[in-house]
Amino acid sequence: MSNLTLLTQEQCFGNDKLDILKKRGTVAEITDFAILLGGYALDDAESLENRPGYYWTKSDDGNNNVWAVNVFGIRSRYIASRRSGGVRPALPFSSISSIPTNGVSGKRAKDGILEVEYGYLPYKVVSKDMQLKLERAFKIGRLSRTGNVYTADSKKDDYEKFEPKRYEEYQYNGKRYVRVEANLDFDGYEIQLSNGEKYRNGDIAWVEVSPVKWLVDEKAKIMLTEKVIFAGVQFNSTRYYNTRDFDKTDIKTFMDKYLSKELEQSRGTIKLGEQQEETEEIENTGIRKSRLQKLNPDKTKKFARTNMTDTEIIHNWIESGESVLLRGPSGIGKTERIKSLYPDLIYLKLTNNMFPEKVVGSVNIQTGQSIPPDFAKTAIMQEATEEEKRLIEENIQNIYDIADKVYKRSKESNKKIVIMLDELLNVKPAVQSLVYTLVLNRMVEIGKGLKLPDNVVIVATGNQKKYSVVAEDLAEPLEKRFDHILDMEPKVGEWITEYAIPHKIHPAVIGYILSKYNNSGKSEDIKDIGYFYEELEVGEQHLDSNGCKGRTNDPRSWASISNTLYNFERNLIAGKYEGKNVEDIIQRSIESKLRMEWASEFLNFYNLPTLTPEEVVKGLGKGYTQADLPRDINERFGFMTALITADETQVEACRKFIRKYCDPEYLSIYDIYWAGNDERKMEIISELQEMPLSLHIADETKQYAEEGTKVYADIGKMYKGYLTREGAKKIRGEDNERNSI
Repeated sequence: MSNLTLLTQEQCFGNDKLDILKKRGTVAEITDFAILLGGYALDDAESLENRPGYYWTKSDDGNNNVWAVNVFGIRSRYIASRRSGGVRPALPFSSISSIPTNGVSGKRAKDGILEVEYGYLPYKVVSKDMQLKLERAFKIGRLSRTGNVYTADSKKDDYEKFEPKRYEEYQYNGKRYVRVEANLDFDGYEIQLSNGEKYRNGDIAWVEVSPVKWLVDEKAKIMLTEKVIFAGVQFNSTRYYNTRDFDKTDIKTFMDKYLSKELEQSRGTIKLGEQQEETEEIENTGIRKSRLQKLNPDKTKKFARTNMTDTEIIHNWIESGESVLLRGPSGIGKTERIKSLYPDLIYLKLTNNMFPEKVVGSVNIQTGQSIPPDFAKTAIMQEATEEEKRLIEENIQNIYDIADKVYKRSKESNKKIVIMLDELLNVKPAVQSLVYTLVLNRMVEIGKGLKLPDNVVIVATGNQKKYSVVAEDLAEPLEKRFDHILDMEPKVGEWITEYAIPHKIHPAVIGYILSKYNNSGKSEDIKDIGYFYEELEVGEQHLDSNGCKGRTNDPRSWASISNTLYNFERNLIAGKYEGKNVEDIIQRSIESKLRMEWASEFLNFYNLPTLTPEEVVKGLGKGYTQADLPRDINERFGFMTALITADETQVEACRKFIRKYCDPEYLSIYDIYWAGNDERKMEIISELQEMPLSLHIADETKQYAEEGTKVYADIGKMYKGYLTREGAKKIRGEDNERNSI
């Protein structure tokens, strides 16, 4: 038998009330994991992450029921066979030195209470993006099992006896998760968890495993979990607590047989401080700092740090003065993203039939003077003074002396001059060899040698052979002269955020791509969604009904589709298609760009019955009919992207519409799209995001009142009042005996 137990009602409310409860109160937050297992939580709590829950004591009421602590911290009678009561275990100890922990010293909070971490359990449900990522990895078998399991009750009805259900633990990117099937108290009941997502019976939720925090009552020599950590198990299946023997109850049996062991199963197998903030781990455990920890001044929490996008890492290399070769399929924006970073770059497209003097310069046969190539002259002129520019224009031979002066000056410059060598991998080795010295030393071998400014950075692009029949291997000596070689793939998320939004790609294109990924289970973080539907090799092998190769839907082709849609809409509005079948016109236009099996699907998405920003603004005042609102996930994406065209006076109304009718998860996506790279729009979105949620709720409450349902707002206010310590005191005495829900 384990030492895990429950508090008595006297320890919660009576003369023996624990000091920790006197200071913190009897209200206890309930974990997402406990809610998913059937635990009752307050729906009207101020925060989804801090919702109180019901939890058992081990005291009977003298009438075959059990005393419990309800969501307002008040003593309540509860039927022993209910499964919605939560578990807030207590653990007696003999001395402070004997308190079990995960190996990390306890901390004393501001109110003087000693807090320790002991054991591990699933706690908080993951975000929607992480849910999709984990579910996808699970389905394709890419999650590794840790060997740990967590046991719950598979039954739901009060009259059924306990039957164990095991949840395996999986590891992903250094963290641990459990895949939980929601087993709520009522069929048809829907609960919203801390990630803002709503769950019904049978829904799958991924829950992260975390250390369990305990509050230590040093006077009573007992420690109590800070939160309600478990639920769904009956106190007693007989419906009565008439044995008065807690050690024989179902809840005690469950804690002895399962919970006590599962709390401890990870102790010793997890690295000390693995779940803690990195800097805190170093300070508290004395672990030596690594080189990166010593050098890095960043105080951002480790879990909040993100990976750089391809564009960000390319920019980092260039700003460090390091040359870069970008390889990848055509149409993914290799050249375009460099141009967006450095609009004044010096562009040099390499071709097999180009004249060598465009790269290495030439010699005037009559005078014998060396004539540098245009790109070299441009680079030097960018850094030259007005007087130096005049001297170069008067006599090109002055460029050599001036280049030396510019080179010395440019060592102190923070500005980077980018020379873009486009299509380097698509030219013959003879043309590639022309740029050897340029890449290695930033020098042009003409005359005595022309040294380019020290802040010049060489960037080259090209296709690998698997993506282009005209691609050439890069000679090894030249390949080694590049500081970095990046093999790129057409990542959807980066294209959307870095190209599609700022270049105003048609909203239907953006919405369709996102909905396609969401429906296929491929959607991950928006900045790293992944490949465009099919790898290019697959697309090239695919044959359509006419025996032709399938068209690969790369970024360039989607930009072309966007142009087609805009042109079609302009002509349609201008009346150029009067008397014509416009559906046929747009269908044939799209089929000329997309594979046949995708063209119909895309057209259906494009033609969804959405609302315009003007209609949304009007609708918020007069209300909507059911026909006005989105019905499924495709329509939610359609509505969300259609409202990207909102102006600054309409965006607040559009955000409210999306929050209410498309679910809050679409709001963050909408904000990114609407603002793009416009600083003014970013400020507007920032202000709207900082608007207290209470104002949004107030708007909805006002609407409910106008519709004759003000009672719900009044009930919400009443519950909110109960959540405060003062409010609770008004409605309870220590012996207040409320009936259970």
